[in-house]
Amino acid sequence: MVGQIKAKPEVNIAFQTLATTAIQRSANGILCILVNDDTQTTHWTEIGNIADLTAEDWDSHTVEIIKSAYLVYSPKKILIRAIQSDERSDYSPLLKELENKNIDVLACPSADNSKDSTVVAWIKSVFGTDSIGKTIQYVSSHSNGADHVAIIELANTGNYKTTVGTFTAQEFTVTIGAMIAGCPINVSLDNKIVTGLTDVAEIEATKGKFSLYNDDGKYRINYAINSKTTFNNMWKKDTRKIKVVSGMLQIVKDIRNTFRDYWIGNYLNGYDNKMNFCSNVTKVYFKELEPNILSADYKNYITIDFEAQKRYIVTEGLDPDEMTELEILKYPTGDDVYLVGDVRFTDTMSNLFLSIMM
Repeated sequence: MVGQIKAKPEVNIAFQTLATTAIQRSANGILCILVNDDTQTTHWTEIGNIADLTAEDWDSHTVEIIKSAYLVYSPKKILIRAIQSDERSDYSPLLKELENKNIDVLACPSADNSKDSTVVAWIKSVFGTDSIGKTIQYVSSHSNGADHVAIIELANTGNYKTTVGTFTAQEFTVTIGAMIAGCPINVSLDNKIVTGLTDVAEIEATKGKFSLYNDDGKYRINYAINSKTTFNNMWKKDTRKIKVVSGMLQIVKDIRNTFRDYWIGNYLNGYDNKMNFCSNVTKVYFKELEPNILSADYKNYITIDFEAQKRYIVTEGLDPDEMTELEILKYPTGDDVYLVGDVRFTDTMSNLFLSIMM
């Protein structure tokens, strides 16, 4: 809110998708797994690769679940929360533990429909609607019709037979979550073969559902999409793609972290420093993302938000119509920094339309 006094420094990057700031998430993200396990006595365990897994510390089926995260793409690391028997009645305290953890994708293989609903509601709350809060995505087999960019609904039902074990659909969300977290930045999961998957019930592809199909004995992903099915100026149809949303989350995370670590408290909030920040993002950060992440054929940029500056000036009791454009852009805004941007993603090829004249 323009002119509102804040208790602490805040970076609020809102996405408005004619002029949205959005970037592809970098490869090798962090997967978090909440799983029932009474054998493991340590609440939180971090593993960087499968060699870090000490099998005797876990229930044998938990070991299979963790191994399933390495069937296709490997996350940068996996954070595992072992849920003890006396903690399983209510997931709310567990989710509270996640609030300040740096994770990209969440999977809850032990969650029943009720617990899953709790997780879905929490994801929607912390992610936000008009702007992005916590940068996280959740894969669920129970959710239906979430209509949210951060919720991926796995559609194929029944058991998933793999080379490392047999899993329920909810357990197999670990594999899908790992694929999302570990997917390289220059590709998507559209039509990707799920290596190690040997059998699963087929299902007709449906809008808002992440589904797999049998291609002559190999199981492939249809569109790698989330549950978003209704669109507006904030969330346009491209935001149904996991690749695009992952990019949005990465730009939020990167710019927030950069602003927090290098700018807050270190630079006076004047016109020159604002433009310097914009230049760093536009000419350095965005350029590094072209062409694999952002379109090299589009002018990707951020700049001072002219309209927000005008609204701030009004809160000061002045009339921006009596000022020049430069005076408006240079007007001091206390400790608030109002920026606006416009970018375009590069997506992978999916649909071919070919006309051949003869």
